[in-house]
Amino acid sequence: MGGDLESSSPVPGKLLPGLVWCLCGILTLVSAAAARAHTIGESYLYLQIHQEAVSGRFEIALKDLNPALGLSGTDLEITADNLDTKIAFLESYYLEHVTISGQTGPLPIHFRDHRFLNAKGGFVLLTFDLGGLDELPETLTFDYSVLFDEEPNHRGFLLVEHNWATGTFANERRISLVFSPSSRRQDFDLASTGRLRGFLAVVRLGIEHIWQGVDHILFLIALLLPAVLRREDGRWRAVEYLRPALTHIVKIVTAFTVAHSVTLSLASLDVLHLPGRWVEVIIAASIAFAAADLLVPLFRGRVWMVVAAFGLFHGFGFAGALSEMGLLSEHLGLSLFAFNLGVEIGQIAIVAALVPFLFLARRWAIYPRIILPVAAVLMILVASAWVVERAFDVDLPIRELLPPAVQKVIP
Repeated sequence: MGGDLESSSPVPGKLLPGLVWCLCGILTLVSAAAARAHTIGESYLYLQIHQEAVSGRFEIALKDLNPALGLSGTDLEITADNLDTKIAFLESYYLEHVTISGQTGPLPIHFRDHRFLNAKGGFVLLTFDLGGLDELPETLTFDYSVLFDEEPNHRGFLLVEHNWATGTFANERRISLVFSPSSRRQDFDLASTGRLRGFLAVVRLGIEHIWQGVDHILFLIALLLPAVLRREDGRWRAVEYLRPALTHIVKIVTAFTVAHSVTLSLASLDVLHLPGRWVEVIIAASIAFAAADLLVPLFRGRVWMVVAAFGLFHGFGFAGALSEMGLLSEHLGLSLFAFNLGVEIGQIAIVAALVPFLFLARRWAIYPRIILPVAAVLMILVASAWVVERAFDVDLPIRELLPPAVQKVIP
């Protein structure tokens, strides 16, 4: 039924590069979106739009504010050290130079708190809630003139960080409006385009999360690598047909899916919680255990049970990501379903990309003898380093010990 290693086929010259590129391609899907850099000469208005409430944040550079208002070198100059005593002045200035109106007229801006951001000389952040809203209006009108009268080259930017209806989540770089001295007053449409757009956006976030989650991907790869082999007399041998390999893959992916779906739902519904730090430690440990099974038979035919157990903790990790993106505050049921659907689509894409190459490579003599153990050792090293880093909040120089090609895809 299975081929011995002695009769294994040599590595076809055109297929080995394909396998390598496939593995590297999956790992290089990890790409964090770069936030828009704070720039001198610009001020920012961020909005978070929810079903029945709107909140926001003003951001401005002290290197712009102080000289423009003639405060530099005087007792009135605003610094990081005296910000608390000057905050009333800043709030008054913004109330005089920014007006946000709904369909019935100007809406009150209620400042909540403030903080200093140490970037490019220092930015002041003022958070606020928008009052006077019984329901979300279709349009908001902005009248923005921050520093325009003093600095004609100054520009203001409106960025919507969160708006479920338009599929906008954790946005820090896509600009919605640009204010200038000649375009101070502008309208912004909040009208929902229906739930479908928000649903599809959350599905996309689920796909991106699984593709950007190196730890989740490594766990899945560690489970997929031996799927085209079977252990016999303490040795790996190739399976003869694709069907048993696919059956095995379906079992472990289903076990993982069911398990993480349960804890994702329980955590998101605020029924069950675990400390995020230890959830991340166990997720890292799951990679090490799955990789170690490639070297020594740890699971012994119970792989789906082990996968389900670890999948419970991966679900808590997914819930943490949902919370960080602000997706638990509205349309909870729909968001949960859409995010989970996206995660499954992302997993299926990884399986579909990797399994054909693994099946073709299963008879190569170097696959069980070299590729499998080398991949296992690398994953154990990386996962063990993550366990230590996450448990003790330290940084280890593990990346420097890895080959340069691997360093590029390991965060």
